[in-house]
Amino acid sequence: MKRTIRFLVILLALSFAVASSMAGTPSDSLTYYGHSFVKITTRDHIVIYIDPYAVDAFADSADIVLITHEHSDHNEIARVRQKPTCIVLRSANALVGSVYQSFSLGPVTVQAVPAYNAYHLKSSCVGYIVSFDGISLYHAGDTGNIPEIADLTSRHLTYALLPMDGTYTVTPEVATQMAATIGAQYDMPIHTMVPPDTYSDAIVARFTSLHKLVVHPGESIALTQGGTSGIGQLARPSSFVLSQNYPNPFNPTTVISGQWTADSRVTLVVYDLLGREVAVLADGRYPAGKYSFRFDGSNLSSGVYFYRLSAGESQMTRSMMLMK
Repeated sequence: MKRTIRFLVILLALSFAVASSMAGTPSDSLTYYGHSFVKITTRDHIVIYIDPYAVDAFADSADIVLITHEHSDHNEIARVRQKPTCIVLRSANALVGSVYQSFSLGPVTVQAVPAYNAYHLKSSCVGYIVSFDGISLYHAGDTGNIPEIADLTSRHLTYALLPMDGTYTVTPEVATQMAATIGAQYDMPIHTMVPPDTYSDAIVARFTSLHKLVVHPGESIALTQGGTSGIGQLARPSSFVLSQNYPNPFNPTTVISGQWTADSRVTLVVYDLLGREVAVLADGRYPAGKYSFRFDGSNLSSGVYFYRLSAGESQMTRSMMLMK
């Protein structure tokens, strides 16, 4: 097995070199598919999938696939295409005996770290720290608030992806405590519902990390050493803005975008014509930036709704039309 992985690493490094020579200098990015399933694309066009589940992500073929454990909602490798040189790392490769392994895969380094709780055995589950282009991203897998979380503080992580469904992983309140211990620049909620569901805005609203980064399923963000830009958060803006949702009218989903100029306590709430709250799209502290939030009106009746964005002392309200 070790000889096979070493041979694939050589082929993989060669393919990275060819891709880099043919490409410009795009930014690193992350796409979130829901549950714990993410795709990382480096500026050298290296495609990394972690814990594929429930979505067929066939737009890009994988160079690396990471599986934190062998539960069926984390290991659906058939969901992604693989390049001939693709390296698949499972917990059995990443944890050998009691030793957490490190892998140098071309310009990408993968370090396995402890991840376990009452539902996930320490001997068969791992988390991963994926490092590239000066960025260190921690994917926690399905972990509890274990003692080894404190060891991550010294890693100076850029991003921490934390599970918080409250059933098979920790609650969002405990995840908030974990985020404070880890001290990453940005904390992104994942695994917010028990399968087959994949995402819950209500759970995410209870996660109150000071460095909370909300990325909805299907959204992509650009990654940098100092933070995030793109659909999730852009460069620091110069004014407070709440944009008109798009599309409008809509059925059943629409995107609401806003921006604020300073790190703030932010809420984005949707109301019906009678002033009743029907959805909370944001509720927490966010860094300054431009953000987009998806609103799903599948369970609502056609009609006019209002959405209000509050960031610090600033507040703005707009209307939108749901037509079914």
